[in-house]
Amino acid sequence: MRLAEAMRPSRVKWIEECLIPEDFAAHAELRARLPWQTLATGEHWYSHVPFQYALKHNLVDILQPDIEWVGGLTTCIKIAHTADAAGKKVILHAGARTPYGQHFSFAMPAVPWIEYFIGAPPGVPLSESTWLPGMASAVDGWLEISDEPGFGLGIEEDWIEPFWNSSK
Repeated sequence: MRLAEAMRPSRVKWIEECLIPEDFAAHAELRARLPWQTLATGEHWYSHVPFQYALKHNLVDILQPDIEWVGGLTTCIKIAHTADAAGKKVILHAGARTPYGQHFSFAMPAVPWIEYFIGAPPGVPLSESTWLPGMASAVDGWLEISDEPGFGLGIEEDWIEPFWNSSK
């Protein structure tokens, strides 16, 4: 809280993930003491339930589920609809690192932008650091996702052929 007060003249956009995730009493205390500060958290909440609690008690302004840890796309959609109804925002934790997070972020009205995790060493182009074939990568700060079926991943038939023939 002292740090937030000291940084207040700098108009920091938000403070993220600054408390132990499960300590809801601390989140409530932080909200009470810093009503002017935008607060973001949620990457270490592992179902939709903590998000519902946080919204009900107005603990945070930006919800940050991790699509791979929280329960997948369906759970993120539940969180986004609840957040939108409460007038809050959702920004997936490193949401652009998967095609599922990319598509979710483009589709949900509660998502104002997408967090892009850069998992490559300096000098390696983003297009070479994607881990799934066909996954979109940002160019000049912009991301254009595919509208192809299967999140645009372009699964090749010969990849699944050995599994298809083994069941016959």
